[in-house]
Amino acid sequence: MIEQLTIFAAEGPNHPIWPDPKELPWAAAAFLIVAGLLWWKALPPAKAALQARTERIAKEIDDAAKASTDADARLSDVQTRIANAENERQRILVEARQTAEALKAQIVARAEADAESIKTRAVADIESSKQQAISDLQAEVATLAIGAAEAVIAQNLDASTQAGLIDRYIDQVGAQA
Repeated sequence: MIEQLTIFAAEGPNHPIWPDPKELPWAAAAFLIVAGLLWWKALPPAKAALQARTERIAKEIDDAAKASTDADARLSDVQTRIANAENERQRILVEARQTAEALKAQIVARAEADAESIKTRAVADIESSKQQAISDLQAEVATLAIGAAEAVIAQNLDASTQAGLIDRYIDQVGAQA
């Protein structure tokens, strides 16, 4: 390599890339001094900066992993809540259906009981009205029979026979009622 430098230097002192060969030892010495100073003074802070950066990046990666784990936990919690909400909705719907069916059964039973009560009262009212009509009819027939009998007897019977017939008739009607 020195031979090549010598060849390039032989081309002339004004070569644009290579310096004068007399300056090479001084340039090499200056380079070694600057490199030594940089090695001695600048390398430890650079290493510390790189180490700090490496630690900071590792911490950020750990924090990101922790945040990801927390996010996954929150996601599973939200999904569990959503599933529980769906289960709760289903439970409420089933309970509402059961309540509606029970209420329907109660309403139907009450309506049937009311209808049976109305029917029983109607039958009792009809029977009462029937008995009242029979009683009224018997009284009317008795009155008419008495009136007709009086007319027939008045023509054929005397007063004592007529009184006996009326008493017997009243006793018979009273016994039938």
